[in-house]
Amino acid sequence: MENGFSKWFAVAILLCVCGIVAAQYQVKATSLTHDVKDLSQRNTKVLDQNGERCALLIFETPIPKLFKFDLGAQQIEKRVNKDDEVWVWVSPDVKKLTIRCSDCTPLKDYRIALKSGNVYRAKLTTGLPQETATTQNVIFYCEHVPFTISIDGSVPVESHEKSYHTVLALGGHDLVVTSRLFQPYSGSFRVTRSRTYSDTIRLQNNYGELFFNVTPANYSVYINNELQEVNRSLKLEPGRYQISVRKDRYESFDTSLEVANGDQRIIQTTLNPAFAVFSITAADEVTEIWIDGERRGKGHASIALDYGTHQIEGRREGYETWEYTTKDFNESAARAIKIPKLNRQYGGVRLSVFPQGAQIYIDGKLVESQDGVYYNPQVPTGVHFMQARMVDYVSVRDSIVVTTGKLHVGDYTLPPIALGRVSITTDPEIGIYLKSQDEAEPDRFLGRGNFTGKLPAGEDIIELRNLSGVRCHYSLFLNDKEDHTPLTLPFQRKLKIRSNRGGRKIMLKGGEFPAFQVKANKFLKLDPIKYEINVTKNGYAPYNDTIDLSDPKASKLIYRADLYKWSSDTGVVVPKRRTPLLLQRFYDNAGTFYVGVIGFGYTFDFGGEYGGTMAQPAFRHVVSLGILSMRYRMFGFNLFDLEFAANDSLINRSICYRPTLSLYIPADKGFAVRLYGGVSLNAYDLISGPVGTNGNRMYLLGGAAMRFNYVAKFPMDLFAEYKWPINGVDKSLISHRELLLRVGVSFSIGADCL
Repeated sequence: MENGFSKWFAVAILLCVCGIVAAQYQVKATSLTHDVKDLSQRNTKVLDQNGERCALLIFETPIPKLFKFDLGAQQIEKRVNKDDEVWVWVSPDVKKLTIRCSDCTPLKDYRIALKSGNVYRAKLTTGLPQETATTQNVIFYCEHVPFTISIDGSVPVESHEKSYHTVLALGGHDLVVTSRLFQPYSGSFRVTRSRTYSDTIRLQNNYGELFFNVTPANYSVYINNELQEVNRSLKLEPGRYQISVRKDRYESFDTSLEVANGDQRIIQTTLNPAFAVFSITAADEVTEIWIDGERRGKGHASIALDYGTHQIEGRREGYETWEYTTKDFNESAARAIKIPKLNRQYGGVRLSVFPQGAQIYIDGKLVESQDGVYYNPQVPTGVHFMQARMVDYVSVRDSIVVTTGKLHVGDYTLPPIALGRVSITTDPEIGIYLKSQDEAEPDRFLGRGNFTGKLPAGEDIIELRNLSGVRCHYSLFLNDKEDHTPLTLPFQRKLKIRSNRGGRKIMLKGGEFPAFQVKANKFLKLDPIKYEINVTKNGYAPYNDTIDLSDPKASKLIYRADLYKWSSDTGVVVPKRRTPLLLQRFYDNAGTFYVGVIGFGYTFDFGGEYGGTMAQPAFRHVVSLGILSMRYRMFGFNLFDLEFAANDSLINRSICYRPTLSLYIPADKGFAVRLYGGVSLNAYDLISGPVGTNGNRMYLLGGAAMRFNYVAKFPMDLFAEYKWPINGVDKSLISHRELLLRVGVSFSIGADCL
């Protein structure tokens, strides 16, 4: 019950608030007053539906357009909105009406008593803010931008757009609009509360046009000594103007002109030149030509100079300056001036260098010195560069300035360089040079074939050169604390090229030298440069590549160039690669010698000699240690393995030799199937007696293995093999036959043989 009362109370409060808000603005009207003096409607042509003259209701209001009039079943015959009034023509039979306004409470049942052809007046109010407004928006439009506008005598305001916006008080105002080249406009206007005031201002022309036809082109026009941006046609306000047409090195054209509104005047003239062309030639092409303190050329110049006096000079570093002054000329005839050969200027130079054996260079040329002193009383003036250098000493460089009639004196001391002793040996007749770390110094020749001596400590670059001009470099580091460093620096490189097809043609071309044919699988001695390799064979796609032998690390290389079969239908047929990703081009494991093979296996005796039967085979742990193993690679795949190994049984401590021959069948990248066979010889039989005199000492071996990473450094085999006695030994000594099955794993540790 209490909650229901609260709800209805809240609704009532809300309705009261809404009523207050709605009542804030309400349409109110004074009583209609009959205007007996206004007889304008006596003969009105506005008639009602019955043909009777209508009565005119004039409501005074500042917002006429917001009101609506509801007459019930009848209708308003005519309505006109004035600035501050609403004129409504209605039938004289209308007794009451309803006046409405947006956001306001309407005035209902407004009673009226009317007579035909009469005028009645009343005032309407609502309380809306529009009724109390004292200002209104004003907009003026003008096509002649920029224009200035002044309202009620205020300071003119310039507008750079075609419209000007402002806010003015209600009532009448005075307006003045001006624009350059147009006649000013003045007038008055009235601002009302009911609507925004806008007007378009149209100005009358007030200018004359001035056209120019002047030669030569690229001239400038000045009006009253002010430069004009446009020099073809100008628009000027009426008046008198001082006009000047100017161009560099030409006489100006000046005139005075009166311009009136609507005039079209033409100025046509040809400017007279005010310069002469000077052709200046120097006896030396290196002589610089200067005019009025500005460099204008070298050796020869053709220059136009304005009328007047000019200073012409011929200059050259270390020489006397030649000068010539033109007279105050005013003729345009061409002139020719020749600058004679300039006289040289000299000064003296005296340089002393320690140690006395140092070489002295002036401007890159070796000069003679006596006891470490260089003296020359006649050195051309200017800036010169000196350098003093000596083996095993730090070079000294300096710039010296020689002035006329003066002696330049300089003293220099070369600091010694820390040295390290070295012996260098290379191929015969190969020149050995020490590369200079200073571009201004030449390389130092050390000898041919070998050199023993001292070189600067630290990092040095040794360059080897043959008689054909081929060069290679070695970097070495010398320690001044060590007495001797022996080095062997090979010049020529060893290269072996292998390919997978016989009958091929292998061509090499090095640098600018002609191409030559080489043989495969044979080490070649080559100069350390880049070579183009081309391998061809009928029916196969050509093989092209580049190999760089200039790297000192590439002193001995094996290069593999495989040919791919060519098909006219499908293009190049690329065979499946039989080598893993570990295979490199220069180190392809073409031949590998292993220094050790270690095998771990378990042997099952099916003959029963060692206490076993078929149901219970004997167990052996056998270790094999290879003393030499070689794998040879031909035709793109591994052909055979040759293994000599010692076999040790942990049961009877017997040691056997196991020479085997293997065949590899590549299966996929990284592994292959290995089939092998051989014999097993007891070490005791080989040393102390014939084979077979002490039991079954000789066996045949046969087995298979799966080899992983068979081209890597450490291949691994999972193997299974049979071992059985060889027929042909003395059977009377054979008590029974052995059949041994051995399974296990072996690892090969080896190194590439290149």
